[in-house]
Amino acid sequence: MRAISPKSESRQLQILFFIFAIFIMAWVPRFPEVKANLGLSNGQFGTLISTGTFGALASLFFTGHIVHKFGSKIVILGNTVLITLVFISIVQTKSPALFLALNVALGWAISGFHIAINAQAFHSIERVKDLTIARLHGIWALGALCTAIISGLVVDHISLALHVGGITVAMAMIVFASVSKLSPVLIKANEEKEQHLPLRTLITSFRVDWLISGGLICAVFLEFSAGDWSAIFTKERIGVSASLAALPYICFMIAMISGRLGANRITKRFHIHHTVRFLSLFGGFGFITFIALAVNIPSEHKYWALVATCFAFAFAGAGSSLMAPTFYTAGNKRSNLPSAVVVGQLGVVNSVAIFILKACVAWTAQFTGSLAIALTIPALMLAATAFFARAVKAD
Repeated sequence: MRAISPKSESRQLQILFFIFAIFIMAWVPRFPEVKANLGLSNGQFGTLISTGTFGALASLFFTGHIVHKFGSKIVILGNTVLITLVFISIVQTKSPALFLALNVALGWAISGFHIAINAQAFHSIERVKDLTIARLHGIWALGALCTAIISGLVVDHISLALHVGGITVAMAMIVFASVSKLSPVLIKANEEKEQHLPLRTLITSFRVDWLISGGLICAVFLEFSAGDWSAIFTKERIGVSASLAALPYICFMIAMISGRLGANRITKRFHIHHTVRFLSLFGGFGFITFIALAVNIPSEHKYWALVATCFAFAFAGAGSSLMAPTFYTAGNKRSNLPSAVVVGQLGVVNSVAIFILKACVAWTAQFTGSLAIALTIPALMLAATAFFARAVKAD
């Protein structure tokens, strides 16, 4: 079998994280069009988009076992094919019932891909010097930023179906090429009987690390909400064009990327638990301050309101930047299970909470008539992450 150098392994793994972001985020800035295609209200659309959690839950529970037993290659490639087929279909349907079914399948595929590449990342970090989860998540955020910029540029010129379908097919081809190059170092199928983790064992050994899970849920929910609602809020509440509606999300991603790619410098100067406390309060209350300012600016000054909205999401991005990689790394260190299983178990708890919380945000917006009020929920949760900082404290 051909060999692969640590430098090449690091590069290909970064490509997978970059492509994964483009894969799953290409349609997010065009959610207003998806919502319009389905003819739904904010509450209905927010609830429907949350149904992906059902597929994600099943995937999160079983995929760690599948990776451990059969290796990461089959999981990555299988879910790549499923993501591609679902995206080509989901952006063309006008049926809420069909959208629901496709969205559940999409939840399964995205979570499966997520578990496989994160497990592979923990596997590679043991060999590749200076490779960190924070850096890989920063590369993911860079991919999300690139696709948000592209969406902003093409939204008025290319149809939703052509845009998302074309990008998805192109990204799938790159994934197959990258996985082929990584083949020598991918997690192999477990052939040692004494190291098998029977499904029954996985169920009985399922444990919730409440400090890690609670902190992770509070830390990442604003990131999810930014993806779901930033473009809708900016277009419908601020009243700018569809192309400008992507700007707040772009600001969010730039701030997140800056934090993640600068993680090594930050953690060398400050204790990680102090950093988590500061960023959570900085991001949560900064977001609330500027979103409140944006909605109180008169409509004739909508571009000043857009600037305030961009600042709000920039604060959110900076505050969220180190949270997910930090809590995932801490969770992996605190468990004796394989990394794929740890990522999956954390994801199960996270997905249940995210599903409930997404519905809360959607129906808060529906009943209050204010998406700004609804978005204070994830902002306050980010600030509350400070209470869980001791979970990531280094020994």
